[in-house]
Amino acid sequence: MSDTAAITTDEVKQRIRELLADLFGSDRFVSDVPDTVSLREAGLPSTALVSLLVAMEDAFGFEWDDDVEPEVLRSIESLAGHVVALRG
Repeated sequence: MSDTAAITTDEVKQRIRELLADLFGSDRFVSDVPDTVSLREAGLPSTALVSLLVAMEDAFGFEWDDDVEPEVLRSIESLAGHVVALRG
């Protein structure tokens, strides 16, 4: 994705789902997990969350701040909103 291109929340959510599918080797997160459900409640282990965060840095061209609010990491929706806000 280009750093200058505008990106929508829906596009970011879809890309996050693709990253999750790559991490899990299945499309469970593409089809079964609503955007607002806690990733922890959906069964995402903490090690997979760390892998997702690293993959998001690569995919979206940013680095996570050490002081990011825990709520940002809660769901696909909150992760996508954070990426869009950073790129806006």
